[in-house]
Amino acid sequence: MLPLRTQGNWSTIALVYLIGLMSMALVGILSPLALRITEAMDAPAAAIGLTIALFSLPATIVATVGGGIVDRLGPRLVLLLTSPVFVLADVILWFAQDIWLFNLGVLMAGVGYLGILNGGAAMLMGSLEGGTRTRALTLWSTYAPTGFSLGLLMAAPFTTSDSWRLAIAFHGAIMLGCAALAFILPHVAAIRKEGQSGREKLAALFAGLRRPPILKLGFAMAMPAMISYGTSLAAPTYLAKVHGVSLAASASIVAIAKIAAVLLGGTITGALLSRDFPMRRLLGIVVVIGIVAQIALFLPSSPMIIAIAGLMAWLFTYGAATGICMATMPALATGTVGGGTVAGSVNQFVSLASFLTPTVYFALTHWSGYVGVAIVGLLVCFIALPRVPTAPKAAASAA
Repeated sequence: MLPLRTQGNWSTIALVYLIGLMSMALVGILSPLALRITEAMDAPAAAIGLTIALFSLPATIVATVGGGIVDRLGPRLVLLLTSPVFVLADVILWFAQDIWLFNLGVLMAGVGYLGILNGGAAMLMGSLEGGTRTRALTLWSTYAPTGFSLGLLMAAPFTTSDSWRLAIAFHGAIMLGCAALAFILPHVAAIRKEGQSGREKLAALFAGLRRPPILKLGFAMAMPAMISYGTSLAAPTYLAKVHGVSLAASASIVAIAKIAAVLLGGTITGALLSRDFPMRRLLGIVVVIGIVAQIALFLPSSPMIIAIAGLMAWLFTYGAATGICMATMPALATGTVGGGTVAGSVNQFVSLASFLTPTVYFALTHWSGYVGVAIVGLLVCFIALPRVPTAPKAAASAA
């Protein structure tokens, strides 16, 4: 028998990132196909709102528990199971003729996403070291918005076609490929203790919530995620209204800008942090850029070119800020608190913030409200970011 591979490499990073991208791409596919889906299901147009919300429901409720389960099972096993769950969900979506069955498929995909959400970060933390791990985690921080935008582009050819289910079939085929490739992922040791009582095992699932630095990181990471989600909801309609462009053109601008700028922000952040650039100083610079970007984007007197530049700068800010937060995680994964527990606890805050974001942003009626929320959120992110005892690179070297 060949020895088990425990060390990750570039193929680990690429595969984990692809799995993350495709998990979020499903939401991006469903969003522009909303009218086609409700017509095919003979359901009211408003029903798609609940359908899409069901995708994030499992993570909103049990992200913390999901992270603890990842540590107990090991991230490799979790990632081996999640891609087939998505494939099964896509099969249900392909055959569904009623909205309740379609909703069941989306909810099943949400369960798979819960495993990827925590298992991906845990795999990168457990199988990589030093600067490679830092760059991988900052890249991982960009998978959600990039995957959503990729899904928008995947669905674009089918928005006016009766063959809209082909977009779902294409998604399912890619996830099937991910399921087959997941066997090459390295083995990361699970965290188990023998002789634990049921109460001790249950308490271990919530261990991250008893660590103040992990709670602070949860607040820090939730803020840019909330602002990014809210900006994505508000910007297309706002740009179309203020600058007189079509909603379709505005939505395309947001999707393409998101892929380019978020990836750029995460990549540059990873390169700087891997070279020991001071983390809090970098976040301070990013916060200033983000505030200026939000003003440029939403100020009504900004020309269209300045508004687009503001959008790009904001998305760069999001990629950089979440990358900094993600790079902090390995220093907090110590002792019995593994990478899955840290990721699950932090993602619980992100999921709750994302759940509340539409209510907050749709209640705002003036551009200053968007900017005000962004300023407060970015300042909270800067203040809440925990001070880790050593830089991620040093911590990895000592491990």
